[in-house]
Amino acid sequence: MISSKQTTKQLLQKKIQYLDSLIANLKREEELLSYRDADTAVKLEFKNETFVRKLEEVDRELWERQEMEVYSEDEIAISETVFERLDAARNLQEKVQELLVFEMNESKKEYWEFSIKRRLKSHLMQSSGLSWTKNYC
Repeated sequence: MISSKQTTKQLLQKKIQYLDSLIANLKREEELLSYRDADTAVKLEFKNETFVRKLEEVDRELWERQEMEVYSEDEIAISETVFERLDAARNLQEKVQELLVFEMNESKKEYWEFSIKRRLKSHLMQSSGLSWTKNYC
């Protein structure tokens, strides 16, 4: 849990750090997906969940002190930076999500092709003359 002794400015700066880390991961994930490396990209996606949880913690603390404080000019300026980073993260997440859906659909196609080939091979072996169940070779 985040210390309640932190100022609003410190919490906003911490939020920017988490957002910067999230953005860096999303950019790396987008790059990996452009190379069709979905396995590594998915591992990064799980790491992103950690940053999202930390961001939620900061948001909870900011929400709790919202009614108690008046924001300074510095805090308002930092808040604008937070909103810019949130927009950047949201845009990147949308791109990454589209790429992940594409990779998932490609994987499904590969699975179905493999499954069809396997069933076809099995069917051909059963219907060919080389079957002990048909009592001839």
